[in-house]
Amino acid sequence: MQSNHIIGLLVLSTCVALPAFAESTSESLTRIEAETMVLKARERQLDVQASIVGKQNEIAAKQTMTTALNQTEVVGDPMIRAIEGIGGRMYATLQMNDGSIVDVQQGDTLPGGMKIVSIGPREVVAQSGARKVRLASYTPSGGFNPAFPGGMGVASRGTAR
Repeated sequence: MQSNHIIGLLVLSTCVALPAFAESTSESLTRIEAETMVLKARERQLDVQASIVGKQNEIAAKQTMTTALNQTEVVGDPMIRAIEGIGGRMYATLQMNDGSIVDVQQGDTLPGGMKIVSIGPREVVAQSGARKVRLASYTPSGGFNPAFPGGMGVASRGTAR
């Protein structure tokens, strides 16, 4: 009889314990789901913040380039006599402020320390320290320069136009 009584108590305690265990599991799953939602929201927030920083960097780079390209020429900066080349192999002939003529390509450093940043079909951008400047074209006595139709033309090395 005592063993039946013990078995009855075990069955009763199991029935009482199961809902408590099920409730605990349910609460645990709810908590885990809530934590997962918070982590996903934080991940989305970080993605948005990274996107914003990327866009701000793009804007800053474009503003810097626009400022450099719109900067007027400075007395003493070299002047463009001609731009030649095909594709990525562009060369520029520059007249230095002392009257000497030099041929340069991207990456070259001029005697005064100015570095050629880029040479395009219609422009030469140079850098002196932190200052970037688009070099002006040479026009003898303010007249017409046939090497630069419309102010900035392109001559192709070794090919006819």
